[in-house]
Amino acid sequence: MFHCRIRSCFLPKRQTTSIAMDSDNNPPDSRESDETYILVTGTNSGLGFSICCRAIDEFLATRPESKSLTLLFTSRSSKKSAETLSQLQAHLNGSATKYRTCKDRVTLRPEHVDLANLLSVRALSRRLLTSLPKLDAVILNAGIAGFTGINWFKAIYLVLTDLVNAVTYPAEFTLSSKGVLVKKQTSQPDEPPLGNVFCSNVFGHYMLSHALMPLLSASEVTPGRIIWISSLEATSADLDLSDLQALNTRCAYQSSKRLTDVLALTSDLPGSSPWVDSYLSTSNPSATAKLQQNRTRNPNRTTAHSKPQIYIAHPGICGTGIMPLLPPLFYAMIAAFWLARMLGSPWHTISTYSGACAPVWLALTPQSVLDAAEGVYARLGGGKPKWGSSSDRLGRQSAVSTEVEGWGYGGVVGAAVLEGDKKRRRKDGATDLTAEEKVEFEELGRRCWREMEELRVRWEKILEKEEEARGILSGL
Repeated sequence: MFHCRIRSCFLPKRQTTSIAMDSDNNPPDSRESDETYILVTGTNSGLGFSICCRAIDEFLATRPESKSLTLLFTSRSSKKSAETLSQLQAHLNGSATKYRTCKDRVTLRPEHVDLANLLSVRALSRRLLTSLPKLDAVILNAGIAGFTGINWFKAIYLVLTDLVNAVTYPAEFTLSSKGVLVKKQTSQPDEPPLGNVFCSNVFGHYMLSHALMPLLSASEVTPGRIIWISSLEATSADLDLSDLQALNTRCAYQSSKRLTDVLALTSDLPGSSPWVDSYLSTSNPSATAKLQQNRTRNPNRTTAHSKPQIYIAHPGICGTGIMPLLPPLFYAMIAAFWLARMLGSPWHTISTYSGACAPVWLALTPQSVLDAAEGVYARLGGGKPKWGSSSDRLGRQSAVSTEVEGWGYGGVVGAAVLEGDKKRRRKDGATDLTAEEKVEFEELGRRCWREMEELRVRWEKILEKEEEARGILSGL
């Protein structure tokens, strides 16, 4: 995905959205709680910031006056979080005025976490577990690319000869580092190496979401939602199970996104269930006790809760800060994006606000609507779809199913069945899903879940020993 650090000029006050299930035409579920809590990571710029802005807009535009939103957002430092808070407050003021509603319906809460520092991840988890009654959704957006530059000769050639594919799948000409590790996390002698891109994009979020399962399982009626942010640049060739952290390849970013796809799309399959159930467990006694205490204070809360649901989304192709470019090059890139859209690409959302369409739709859409949208694929013999932010030539945005190599459209074997999927432009060389490919994908998912859970358990033991040595009460 192409990126550049641009914010205000790509943040329209409000755009008309035609989502797969249009949020404006989806009345809130009567069972919904009056209070909604959403956590978004990586929000100081780009897509994460726009997800927050769009969540504010969609909530104020579609929810009754009696409903309130607590939006928690993270950056790597307290300073960046404070800066983001100031800009989000300004956006909230404008949005409340536009929709003629009270801005006090939205509470903004800054947090800080470094996803490449697992002790920082655990510290954030403790703060949230002791201060929140629940979490309705977490949007796992933060991440890095590890890009070091661009092969300009190859980039120019591909743009001139195959523009749409070149500006949709730029992995062929982006340059990346190899074998970069995070800084040593602890003083423990048995600490294993940890890949920087792998930890920042996948494992840090994996550890965070597991630690927050008591909050994600505490919703009164509907299950909590874990929304992973992926990319169009995720292919089967990029993920090697013998090198799960992608330390021996220059495609660590693409590998991390492929791993994210595989984990999310196989999260409801029987073969993955032993490890998925472990990941979704709320076995922490102290955290569970704290939540039970919160429920006791509110007699209206129920005690039976569903397991959190896992979803996967991508922003299409939009301008963020993952690949810094000089302004002339950035605007040349945006011009190429517009041309690709005019030539029929469904994925060039261009602005980060448009790119936030699918993640926010997954976070705020009533559960019955989400279940119906995903249930279409299940009834056709498939499973979970990968949702993507899409835009037509007129800029009308929608959250639509995305074809995944080895999984097709929602795991349905054969050619696309739904009309929208049939009409959407495919990646050059894409082939219809076969039964054999689907079985291989499901087996890959089972193995990935096992590897991730084993790695989580191993690291939790190391981190607990480190916290004990530092005199930190774990509480996790």
